[in-house]
Amino acid sequence: MAVSHGSLPFQEQIDYFRGKVNLPTRSWTDAYTAEHDYAFVVAGAVKRDLLADLRGAVEKSIASGTTLEQFRKDFDQVVGKHGWQYQGERGWRTNVIWETNLRQSYNAGREAQMADPELRKRRPYGIYRHGDSAHPRPMHLSWNGVTLPLDDPWWLTHTPQNGWGCKCKKFMASARDIERQGLTVSPAPAIEWEDRVIGKNSPNGPRTVRVPHGIDPGFEYAPGQSRLANYVPQLRTRELIPAPSSAAAPPMGLPNRQPSGPLPAPRALPAKRLLPAKVTTSKAVDQFLGEFVASDAPTVFRDVTGDALVIGRGMFSDAKTGAIVLAPSIKARELPLLVEAIKAPDEIWARLEWEPGQGKAVLRRRYLAHVQVKGKTDPAVAVFDHGDDGWTGFTGFVDDSEQYLEALRLGVLLYRRTD
Repeated sequence: MAVSHGSLPFQEQIDYFRGKVNLPTRSWTDAYTAEHDYAFVVAGAVKRDLLADLRGAVEKSIASGTTLEQFRKDFDQVVGKHGWQYQGERGWRTNVIWETNLRQSYNAGREAQMADPELRKRRPYGIYRHGDSAHPRPMHLSWNGVTLPLDDPWWLTHTPQNGWGCKCKKFMASARDIERQGLTVSPAPAIEWEDRVIGKNSPNGPRTVRVPHGIDPGFEYAPGQSRLANYVPQLRTRELIPAPSSAAAPPMGLPNRQPSGPLPAPRALPAKRLLPAKVTTSKAVDQFLGEFVASDAPTVFRDVTGDALVIGRGMFSDAKTGAIVLAPSIKARELPLLVEAIKAPDEIWARLEWEPGQGKAVLRRRYLAHVQVKGKTDPAVAVFDHGDDGWTGFTGFVDDSEQYLEALRLGVLLYRRTD
């Protein structure tokens, strides 16, 4: 399989792959089309450490040119280390992970090369070439030799790879190249669109996507093009957690999809779960840390998905003064609600958020809790938003709590309370 740039490392391919952020997913449909330009995913890999090790094995193949068999040995070590119970037969699963990541990163690297203005002046055309598949797809075979300007919209949906295991390629060409090969620049083939249902077994539920006939769902995009256009799709500067009054405007990010089902009904909590009304911030933080056995030193807490969170006093320390502080959106007496969100969430979501100041996407996990405190009219809401660049949160009693939480249920659903 030709997925390396000759015998030398293909730097554009390596740069593309390294520019991704690890995104936990339950299903292959959780990250779709151009979202793969920003997210590295392995369906069913939810734990960060597991995903990081799988990524390392793939990157080793991309940067060093290791074979599928070598990748399978690395894969077996990662699976054994983490005890991962993955879906599918080993040979099939490893082939899908390895081939799709190597081939699409290679294609994205080629797109980066083709974007060079001087090169495009000399070679302004693209030629579609069918691969050497043992069982060729009729539509892919019919596109063999299609020759179009590189800026023709047809390439936005038909740039290879165009399906699982597809080995088709796109080549640059000059007018002389086209003449020498006996080809002709002609109008793009007509696109026949069709609706396909995907994600029937996904925690986020099934949805209908529109794809060109002959292309597998999820492949109807040009790998790497969303980066090259100096545009990050669906990623916006925003407040991490909007105030309840702004819940009608969902925060942006990637993926930007909501679940098909409602949030579990609020669970009951006794009134004593709240702290006294006049509790000090220091005492509230002490109790919070005590519930995680982190009063004296930071500790590693495993959430309901098995992922690790480091809990410690530094979560509440002002970076400049070292004083114990809370975020303005968290009340001291309601800090136990944040404990509920972390220890017993109703849902956990994962999303990539674009940070202009950092010039990159950051993975965040969002823990949501919806509870009914005895004696209170309105339900209480607790949100814990955690990423590599820190955390933020919200606690409060909200009369339109369901509407508020609905605006925060975006991304990849990693966990949902069922009882």
